[in-house]
Amino acid sequence: MNENTVTGDFININLRQLGATSIKEYNSIMHIAEFDLGDGLIVSYVFNITRHNKYFLQRVQPYAMIHGKFASDREILEFIQSDLKRFVNAKNSKNFDTFLLISHLGHHVTENIEKLFLNYNVDPNKLEGIQEKMEESLTDIINLYQASEKIDLKEDD
Repeated sequence: MNENTVTGDFININLRQLGATSIKEYNSIMHIAEFDLGDGLIVSYVFNITRHNKYFLQRVQPYAMIHGKFASDREILEFIQSDLKRFVNAKNSKNFDTFLLISHLGHHVTENIEKLFLNYNVDPNKLEGIQEKMEESLTDIINLYQASEKIDLKEDD
């Protein structure tokens, strides 16, 4: 039996215990886990087990976000458990729908920047204007960190 299969099975069992409603596995190295948090909120993750038994994780729903490399199955499970707690809390926010919309807009901006960059010759002055607006938006977001109360979710274990 392949070591990736054993590791993948262990993670799958733990993901089920966290409430995964669907887990798909491909070639014992790629796993897709889906969690239905109610009220139409689905949170799903894709993780790959590398040749060196490390993990590469990204959240794909409700919006795509790469979370990078993890050294152990325990780390990946702890991250997912904490992430799910944050989404359960966030879905109760009156700002949640707006937050999701902004996240989706950010994704569309990234997609269209790539399309523009790879397929068109663009006036550099126009790009500078976009860059300035993007920097201004990023500054606004960073300033909101200081102007907003941080959420402190206590860990159960």
